[in-house]
Amino acid sequence: MERGTLVLAGRSSAVLASRPLIGFAAMLGNTILIPTMAVAIKYLTVAGFTTIQMLGWRSALVMAVLLPFLLNRQIRQEIISADLKAHLFHATLSVASMSCFYFALRTLPIVTVTSINFTTPTIAMLLASLLYKESISIKGWLALIAGFLGALLVLKPDLNGISPDMLVVLVGSFLAACTNLAVRRMPARSSNFAVIFYLTCSGVIFFSLPGMLDFRVPLRSEWFWILMLGFVALAVHVLIILSYRLASSMLIGVLDYLRIIWALAFGYFFFGEEMSLIDGIGVAMICVSGLYTFSEGRLATQIISKPL
Repeated sequence: MERGTLVLAGRSSAVLASRPLIGFAAMLGNTILIPTMAVAIKYLTVAGFTTIQMLGWRSALVMAVLLPFLLNRQIRQEIISADLKAHLFHATLSVASMSCFYFALRTLPIVTVTSINFTTPTIAMLLASLLYKESISIKGWLALIAGFLGALLVLKPDLNGISPDMLVVLVGSFLAACTNLAVRRMPARSSNFAVIFYLTCSGVIFFSLPGMLDFRVPLRSEWFWILMLGFVALAVHVLIILSYRLASSMLIGVLDYLRIIWALAFGYFFFGEEMSLIDGIGVAMICVSGLYTFSEGRLATQIISKPL
């Protein structure tokens, strides 16, 4: 597989002709959409929505959009012929990771959750070394150490350890790294629609159905944020697919780090969140570590799902 292609691109994993400007624009859109969804999560938290309620509505809305596509015979065949075991494994990891970040955003600054999320490539590099015996260069080990030291600066452990919400973010990053590896091992015949469909099915099973036990109809003022969760979730999937199909995977991965800037800006503008000097140093170390991982090309075939 060449760099700059997505292992699950297209209905039949076909590779589109390179159109880097469109690919870059798609990823730039993603860097804005994901922090925007974080804003929606925080507003809904203030309104009293639980993590399960938010994820339940999110999954139900995306499923409502996907179901009409099943009228297409070819798409139904893709769903039926997909490797169910691989998709369920990937989807379970994805929804678990997603729930961690939704939960953490209730109390933590957007930029904190976002920056810890960017430890995912570093964790994935370590897991690939342990599980698949992929070698790590000396510079790679230095980048890995820098990433974890940066994470410690952001997490700020004290004598009582790491705060529970911070620990949840770290667990979410670990699960996202596992999702990376799961996608890399997924059969090439798996289509993009199948990945999104089974991921959404898992969300419905784990969140929408349990959410019925504590069902809540949004108020008129809350529908905007609820609909945004569903719209952004689907848009992120589509834009990720476009970006990795049309442009270099490494460059797209680098552009994704602009998300930290938007996270900082949105957090400050909407909620008055600020980042200390120590936090800034930690974020910079995480970014350097992650960017080196991308430069090594170890994760050239990137994930279709984002933690948010």
